[in-house]
Amino acid sequence: MFPLYLLTLFIIIFTSSLGAIEPLGNADILELDFRTSRIQGENIPKSPKAQQYLQELVNEAKEKHLSEDRHWYRLMRFKKTRWGFWESEVDNKRYFLSESGKYNPEKELIATLHSFFTDEPILDGLLHPQCSYPERYHWLKEKLNFDSGRLAEVKCPRFEVWKDSLNPDSLSVIFSSYYMQAPASMFGHTLIKLNNKVNENAELLDYGVNYAATPGEMNAFSYSYKGLTGGYPGSFAIFPYYLKVNEYNDMESRDIWEYKLKLKPEERERFLRHLWEMGRADFDYYFINENCSYHLMEILEVAMPELNISNKPGWIVAPSDTIKIYLAEDGLVVSQKYRPSLYSKIKYKLYDMTEEERTTYFDMIRFENAFLPEPKETLRLSLITDAVLDTYRYRYATKNEVPKKHKEYYDKLLVFRSKQSDEYNINEQIPLSTPPEASHPLSRVATSFGASSLGNFAEFQYRIAYHDLLNVSKGHAPNSELAFFDTTIRAYENKKPELTSMSVIKVTSINPFNSISKDFSYMLDTGVQTAVYRNNDETLRKQVGNFDLRMGYSFSNEFGKNPMSLGVLTVLGGVKAQNGRMFENNVRYGVNFSLLYQKELGNWKVYTGATAQNYQLSQNLNTYYATFKIRYAFSNTHELRVEVNGERFYEEALISYHYLF
Repeated sequence: MFPLYLLTLFIIIFTSSLGAIEPLGNADILELDFRTSRIQGENIPKSPKAQQYLQELVNEAKEKHLSEDRHWYRLMRFKKTRWGFWESEVDNKRYFLSESGKYNPEKELIATLHSFFTDEPILDGLLHPQCSYPERYHWLKEKLNFDSGRLAEVKCPRFEVWKDSLNPDSLSVIFSSYYMQAPASMFGHTLIKLNNKVNENAELLDYGVNYAATPGEMNAFSYSYKGLTGGYPGSFAIFPYYLKVNEYNDMESRDIWEYKLKLKPEERERFLRHLWEMGRADFDYYFINENCSYHLMEILEVAMPELNISNKPGWIVAPSDTIKIYLAEDGLVVSQKYRPSLYSKIKYKLYDMTEEERTTYFDMIRFENAFLPEPKETLRLSLITDAVLDTYRYRYATKNEVPKKHKEYYDKLLVFRSKQSDEYNINEQIPLSTPPEASHPLSRVATSFGASSLGNFAEFQYRIAYHDLLNVSKGHAPNSELAFFDTTIRAYENKKPELTSMSVIKVTSINPFNSISKDFSYMLDTGVQTAVYRNNDETLRKQVGNFDLRMGYSFSNEFGKNPMSLGVLTVLGGVKAQNGRMFENNVRYGVNFSLLYQKELGNWKVYTGATAQNYQLSQNLNTYYATFKIRYAFSNTHELRVEVNGERFYEEALISYHYLF
């Protein structure tokens, strides 16, 4: 087996020298590499014979139109712009050997051929172009049948050792489920795992290929803005898989789904050669489309020329949708595996416990008590202790400091556990969550008809993406909401259509608070709403800018015999601000308080609640809002909803049909 320390060294070399992770102080060598590459792209061999052979290859490449070959386009990530020009999605200059390589496939191909004839000594820390671009070299060698007697083939020991050390037997696409407590993970995440046959019984020792943004320091607003506008660079990196499992499964408590792909040996070789090249590439990272899942599809298309998937998601690339695309490819996914999160593992153990064992467990996770249970025939001490140890790890996974008393109790539990000999078996392969391929389509249109205190109305709704509280929760985080540009246009009888509301972004995360998880719940809604107000005893409606942020806690019988059977009750408090000329000082703002309840049962879901809004701070009238909604889902794509809404000066009832696509 290849020594682990040496493998780690080469991983570091890969991620540092080729741009995946650029260590501090490495800017000079990257700049030197960039300038050297440009010189190599214009290289003219000293030998007249080599010059002649280079010209022959250039002529043959032009005659064969290799720069117009689909594989070349894919290697270079060339896409045609809306104006009909070619442009590479790679955004750093260091990936190109020609100055105009980002926009000109042929010039980049010719520059690549020039660079392969480089006979100048290679400076320390840099690589010969044949070694920097092994897939370009391999493909052009095949297409042009390089004569090794006229073009010397360069040895690439660094690349060969790196490749041999990874040596995947197969690849798996990994989907990490949603983590609503962190903005970056609301869409889910995909990466690729390199399945090394040596690690067949120890998969955590495998390596993962991850494409992600490098945001540096950030706050919520700049993160959202830059993430939507490509303000962060994105790059590939390789990590030990256990680090990702620890991050997703344990620290963020996200279930993981693994999809093993069927690849031929030459496809795996091609994947590794191009992955090495991708170490030199950076891309502008866009949350919506050019994201982790999009670039993984592109790198797999290079590996498997017959695959054509990156153009299938449309202009929104949701990680869960890409999993559906992989599964739709005939024979591509050969097996599927569920890896429960640490929180799910705790729930597995809890569901298997008797009432007496549960009582003991809940007493023990009050770590201040620091007691060890007495042996009893009716108690499986190993099961209880393992659940308590998992709970300790869950609570302190993201904490920098652990109370001394709790740490001492944990150490004592480890010793106690080592002395338990009773056995228990829990089947963790029955998922506690639903896989991403079970999720509904992203976009939605809906039409509604209703009656109100201002007359009858018809309504049209359109949402670009993603999911709301009344949608079927299969494949999504339960009781969550993430919507972009959710727009409603309404027309009352004998009146012109009006923009009733538009949520630029709406995020809701409802997490039951319990003895194990202390996560809070929150709602954020920004955009346009319709305010109802009185003017000279006349009730009027007017569109206003809206900002609404609420935080609080939710409660449910998550660990009962029938988990979540009582639904979820949520208490939230926050602030709301709206601007409009009809308000005192053109703005109203103040604190609010909400009590919400929701319950999903099969195809049905009920959502109801009330919000009291205090605008006294801005010297405007206080108001309230109450709602009752019920949804029936015919399938993942068709829903019927009935709702009754009321607020100060206005009431309405409506029925709506929703189609998701």
